[in-house]
Amino acid sequence: MSKHQLAHTIQKELLILNDRIDRKIIKGRSYGKEAHKHKVLLKQLHMLSYYGQMRTNLSRMFSFR
Repeated sequence: MSKHQLAHTIQKELLILNDRIDRKIIKGRSYGKEAHKHKVLLKQLHMLSYYGQMRTNLSRMFSFR
């Protein structure tokens, strides 16, 4: 799976999870497990974009033209 596909999959999962959390809030239920999973997915998405940007910046710095 490419990084782009992984990021897209994580974004879809976050949308589903946000909907699930919203429904639990409306019903007055606990949503701790979902909140934890949301936090983990956000971190994964951030790391994907961070390392992608870092690689691009490094390749620009050290390109010999």
